[in-house]
Parts: sequence; structure tokens; C-alpha cells
Amino acid sequence: LTGEITVSASSDLSLNLTNSTLTSTVNTDNTGGEVNIELDKNSVWNVTGTSYITVLTDADTTYSNIKSNGYTIYYDSDSNSSLNGKTITLSGGGQLKPY
Repeated sequence: LTGEITVSASSDLSLNLTNSTLTSTVNTDNTGGEVNIELDKNSVWNVTGTSYITVLTDADTTYSNIKSNGYTIYYDSDSNSSLNGKTITLSGGGQLKPY
């Protein structure tokens, strides 16, 4: 899957990737409703710009399957108990960071 995923304020997104590669930004304007991304351990997210999500679930608990390319993925710290408000440095120099 390649492209930009936009989510309007009146919309929610649940994207579950299995044995897939996503090359994209997600909700770059931070306007979407619930934006949930789930990756199995065989899926890869190649981040192409700053992204805003509500919940990230990743079967790879090291997050090495997220290639940040220097970009930040912001997540909702209130909705991600597994991330517990932590900032995580990702492969490629970007971060997974609470907002």
C-alpha cells in the first residue's frame, strides 16, 4: 500500500496490516477521529511524513518494523496503555511520541 492516508474529523480509521508493507503518512493534519493502526510482526510501515494516530498496536514490540525515515509518529497517550506515554526512537531516526 502506497500513498497518503487522510482521515476527516467525522471519520475513523482502523488499519490492520498482515504480511503487508505500508509506505505512507497517516492523518498528517491531525484532523481524524479514531485512527488505529495494527501491524503484525511480518508487516512494515515506511513512514513518509509526520503522522498522527490514536492507537498503535505492533506485534513487534521493538518497533523495528516501523521505518521512520526521520519522521515522527504522534500517538494519543491516553489511549495507548502499552506505550505508557513513552517516546521511542525508531529505525531511521524518527520517534514514536505521545501528544
